[in-house]
Amino acid sequence: MDKAPPPPSDARPTDRLDQYIAAPRRAVWTMATPMMAGMAVHTLYMIADTAFIGTLGTEALAAATFVGPVFFLMVAMTMGLSTAVTALVAQAVGRRDADGADRVAGTAMSFGVAIGCGMGVLGLWSGQDLLAHLGASGQNAIFAWQYFQIISLAVPMFFISSIFRAVLTGEGDARTPLLVLLGSTVLNIALDAVFILVLDFGLRGAAFATAVSVLASLSTFAFLILRRRTAYVRFRIAHLAPTRPVLGSIVALAAPTAAGMAVMSVGSLLFNRLLAGFGEIAVAAYGAASKVDMIVALPILGLAGAAVSVVGMFAGAGRIDLVRSTALYTYRWAVLLASLIGIAAFLGSSSILRLFTDDAQAIAIGHTYLGFMIVAYPMMAFGMTSGRLLQGIGHGMPSLVITSVRVLIVAVPLAYSMVLLLDAPIEAVWASALLGGVCSNILAFWWVRRLVWVADPTARATTR
Repeated sequence: MDKAPPPPSDARPTDRLDQYIAAPRRAVWTMATPMMAGMAVHTLYMIADTAFIGTLGTEALAAATFVGPVFFLMVAMTMGLSTAVTALVAQAVGRRDADGADRVAGTAMSFGVAIGCGMGVLGLWSGQDLLAHLGASGQNAIFAWQYFQIISLAVPMFFISSIFRAVLTGEGDARTPLLVLLGSTVLNIALDAVFILVLDFGLRGAAFATAVSVLASLSTFAFLILRRRTAYVRFRIAHLAPTRPVLGSIVALAAPTAAGMAVMSVGSLLFNRLLAGFGEIAVAAYGAASKVDMIVALPILGLAGAAVSVVGMFAGAGRIDLVRSTALYTYRWAVLLASLIGIAAFLGSSSILRLFTDDAQAIAIGHTYLGFMIVAYPMMAFGMTSGRLLQGIGHGMPSLVITSVRVLIVAVPLAYSMVLLLDAPIEAVWASALLGGVCSNILAFWWVRRLVWVADPTARATTR
C-alpha cells in the first residue's frame, strides 16, 4: 500500500509535483529534454573554447590541457554535489516537506562554499607545484599557471552556481537551468573572441571569459531564486548552518558520484596508455571514435538525470508504483535510443570519423571499435540509468561500485592482461571493455531488483 506523505511544514506551491504524479511519463520528458539540450550546449562550449585557445598556438593549447585533470576534479565534485542536492530536494518535494527542502538547500550552500573556497585557496597556494607534477614545464608551465590562477579564483562561483541549478532541478524545473546555461555559453564564446582575438589577452583571456560567464550565470540564478515570490525551496539564513543528518545525507550521495567520475577518468587514462603501445594512429582512432560515445551519452544522461528528479519526487511521495513504472519507462527509452544511435553511428562510421581524421587506418580501427559499441551502448544505457535511479531513491554507493567493476575490476585489468601477456590485437581492448559492461550490468540488475522491486524503494526518501 502506498505511504501517505506527512503533513506539509508550511504552505508551498506543489503544482509541479501534482502534475508529475498525474502524468509521470510526460514528467520524464519534461525534465529530460532540457537536460539533453543543456549537455549539447555544454559540448558546443567546449569545442568553441578549445578552438579559440587553439588560435594561440600549440603551447597555449598544451598549457590548457595540463590544467584539464585539475579542472575535471572540480567538475566531478560539483557534479557529485549537485546530484545529491537534486535527489534530496526532489525527495523533500515529494514528501511535501518544505522545511526539509530548505535545510538541504542551506546546508548544501554552506558546504559548497566551503569546498569551493578551499579548492580555490589550495589551487593558488600549490597550483604551480601541482602543474609541474602533471608535466608542465618551460613556457607551458608559465601559460598554464596564468590560466590556472584565474580559474582557481572562480572555483567558489562554480560550486554556488551548481547548487542553485541543482535546487531548481530538484524542484522539477529543468527549463530555467537550460536557459541560464545557454545565456552563459553564448556570453563565454563572445568573450573568448573579445579577450583573445581583440584584446590579445592570450590564454588569460580564455580564463577571464570563463570566470565572467560563471559570474553571470551565478548572478542570474541568484536573482531568479532569491527574488521569486512563489517557490518551493527558499534559502534562509537559519538553514545555512549545516546540520549533521542533512550534511551526512549529502555526502553519502555526493562522494560516490564524484568518485565514480574519477574512476572513469582513470580508466580512460589507462586505456590511452595501453593503446599507445599500438601506435599514435590507434590512439587517434580511439580519440575520434570516442567522440561518438559523447553523442550516444547525451540522451542517456538526459533521461538518467531526469530520473533522479522524477523518481526522487515519487519516492518522497511514497508512490512505490510510480517509482517502479517510471524506472521501467526510463530504461526502455534509454536502451532504445542508445541502440538506435549506436547502429546509425556504426553504419555511418566512415563519414563520421572523417570529421576528425583522414587517416585510412585510423578510420578502419574506429569502425571496428564502433562495431563493438553496438552491443556496449545499450549496456551503458542500462548501467548509467541504474546508477541514477538508485541515487534518486537515496542510494549513492551502488553507482560507484557498478562503475568500478566495469572499469577498474574487469575492463582495464583484462585488457592489459590480454595485450601485454598474450600479445592480443587491439580488438582485445574493445572486447575487454564490452565484458566489463556485461559484468557491471549483471551487478546493476541485481542491485536494482533488490532495492527497487524486492525492497521498498521509497523507504529512505519518506523517512528523512
